[in-house]
Amino acid sequence: MSHTLTIWREGTLSVMIGCDTTPASGPIGGRAMKVNVRSFWRKDPVLFLSGLLALLSLLWVPPDRAYAGYLDFKVLICLFVLMLAVELLREAGWLDVAAQHVLCQAGSRRKLSVLLTAFAFFLSMLVTNDVALLTLVPLTLRVTGDGHDAPLTVRLLVLQTLAANIGSMLTPVGNPQNLYLYAHGSMTWPVFWGAVWPVGLAGGLLLGLLALLGPDRPLPQGPHPPKLSPGAAPLAGLILFAAAVLCVFGVLPAWLLLAGALLIVLPLRPASLARVDYALLLTFAFFFVFVGNVSRIDAVARWLGGMLASPAQVILTGSLASQVISNVPAAILLSGFTTRWAELLRGVNVGGCGTLVASLASLITWRLYSRTASASCERRRFLLVFSGLNALFLAVLLAVALLAPF
Repeated sequence: MSHTLTIWREGTLSVMIGCDTTPASGPIGGRAMKVNVRSFWRKDPVLFLSGLLALLSLLWVPPDRAYAGYLDFKVLICLFVLMLAVELLREAGWLDVAAQHVLCQAGSRRKLSVLLTAFAFFLSMLVTNDVALLTLVPLTLRVTGDGHDAPLTVRLLVLQTLAANIGSMLTPVGNPQNLYLYAHGSMTWPVFWGAVWPVGLAGGLLLGLLALLGPDRPLPQGPHPPKLSPGAAPLAGLILFAAAVLCVFGVLPAWLLLAGALLIVLPLRPASLARVDYALLLTFAFFFVFVGNVSRIDAVARWLGGMLASPAQVILTGSLASQVISNVPAAILLSGFTTRWAELLRGVNVGGCGTLVASLASLITWRLYSRTASASCERRRFLLVFSGLNALFLAVLLAVALLAPF
């Protein structure tokens, strides 16, 4: 007899707890567990990897009071509210209207590629790479029919992600690691600009070249422009979006933002809360736990201290560490072992290119794309294109970072 309780379900995959009073069936039970683990890995490999790393780190650093300081609640709350705002605008049809307007302005695939890539590049300088992708990825999916034109969708999303990660290098508010290092290292604007402009310029030129090399076939036009849904939901979405941006800039406290968002959405559109991507928030939380634990392991601390002896070593270590733990946690971790802020800033920004986890902003693109109807058949295409182009950018920008003067 079996007594189980389902605690989470998504699609055909469920996680259950309970007890089984029937005799164990050895190979059958083992096969079922393998199937569940494999299904979970295929469903969300980044969440699986981040959870595994966080779990393994518990073996070296058991839970204690210091764990409370691991999570960056401001980042998590801003992401939550931004996803909620985008969902409200999507439900009201605003993304469909914006997508139709972009199609009319572009006219061809090449113009669309240039337009969206440039928009992501410059928008990320002002509202961070996370916000830029949360805004533009849903728009891009609308333009390409929610991913049904797989080659175009993958190309646009990968170029946008690269553009957001590279453009965000160029201002202190462009991404979380810039904000942290600019404040933590008491950097001046000339020092900051000297560290980032060579790699930002090289990345921008390479992006422009790739966008212009795309196919120039005409884009299909919809027969009728979509209609906006009336009501207070889109206005609430715009208010929440603006409030989240103010929180990113430090104008609005994070907890006040969260409380205000819940007070607005719960009576207005409570169903929208169920459509927030909580798996992405959990991925961020897992990475915060992993980095917090790793920084407390003495052997790792001594090893990192030896790896940061010269400017070139700081750049290389920042770039390579970002490939494993992402550039925001890498910046926080390595800042405890060096005072070469400009070199570390350059290294972790270059390190945003590379693996899917190199920049936490890239996870936003992956999560939003993986939820489309066609993504289940095109994930391999996305990962191949993403990995190939990111490897190219990482190699080029790392060479520039090591050779360009400060």
